[in-house]
Amino acid sequence: MNTSELLACALREMSVLQTDDLIKSIGIPARPVTLIKLQKEIKADDPDLRCIAVLVASDVTLTVAVLRTVNSSAFGLSRRCETIEQAVAMMGLKRLNVIVTGLVLRGVLKGDTERLNRFWDVSDKRSHAMSRLAVGLKGVDVDMAHSFGLFCDVGIPLLMQRFADYGQTLSACNHEPSESFTQIEHKRHHTDHALVGAIMARTWDISQTLCLAIRLHHDYSVFQDTNVPDVVARLIAMGLIAEVAIHRFSHHISSTEWEKGGDYAAGALVLSDHDVEDWIDRLIHDFAKGTI
Repeated sequence: MNTSELLACALREMSVLQTDDLIKSIGIPARPVTLIKLQKEIKADDPDLRCIAVLVASDVTLTVAVLRTVNSSAFGLSRRCETIEQAVAMMGLKRLNVIVTGLVLRGVLKGDTERLNRFWDVSDKRSHAMSRLAVGLKGVDVDMAHSFGLFCDVGIPLLMQRFADYGQTLSACNHEPSESFTQIEHKRHHTDHALVGAIMARTWDISQTLCLAIRLHHDYSVFQDTNVPDVVARLIAMGLIAEVAIHRFSHHISSTEWEKGGDYAAGALVLSDHDVEDWIDRLIHDFAKGTI
């Protein structure tokens, strides 16, 4: 892969030498030991399913959450899973990793309860939307799409905790018609949520491809840079469609981010205006049914 200036800059920003001070300042949560052990076993050449089940079962909260997730309507099981062993067999290791990572992530992010609840509601909807789009549009692994939905805005609650006036910044970003979301953040705080999210994803052993997509998800020049991997551009484009659906479901008339990058996103996914609207309607229908 040739490295354009855009990609080189993103990779440099996410490097350890460039971000150690930022990690200390923002207080990016470390990946919990249980998750490290679980992911190490999942990535083994011959994963031990019993060992994996024991690791999950060692945490009561995680056990309850995994069983609740696998028995939800989203999985559509004909009979309930009663044990972690059954859940692991039903989910598969890749999906288990994604789900456990999301559950653990909820436990490490701190802040105002009401704001965090709103954040997780949007995150859940985005992850569901990304998974649906990945299945329907192809070109992106479903679990990668789900993880992008989970991590792409994880920097927001971290910056909310670090900067007392970040709520005002967020409001300004959401209403800015032309300037980049991350440029506004940088002007006010000398960093931005996309970078913080990418650094956290990197420290949590998320793939470099996914970290790049998280870092660049507000930089719509990715759609015009032929050196940007197609999967990165597709993740960002799908994320924009997911955002529009979430906005409309919340009764917001428009999305400033779609106004900035929507045409490019539709082009990257080879979708007509009618196709985009059809997908948005499907996602809103899912949100209304509560199938997330």
